[in-house]
Amino acid sequence: MPDDHANDQPAPEPSFGGGMSEERKERGTSWRVFIYIAGSHLLLGFLALLFYLGSHAQK
Repeated sequence: MPDDHANDQPAPEPSFGGGMSEERKERGTSWRVFIYIAGSHLLLGFLALLFYLGSHAQK
């Protein structure tokens, strides 16, 4: 009969941040939000330019 108490190590606690501090996570999130907002504005500006050029095209 195997001994169930041979490995009495406590269960590891889950680590959801990969060991990063809260301040570093917040900074990473802030950069990600900035990149998403800037990228979406660039995309929408490009689409607005396409619509403008399309409406002023010689037909």
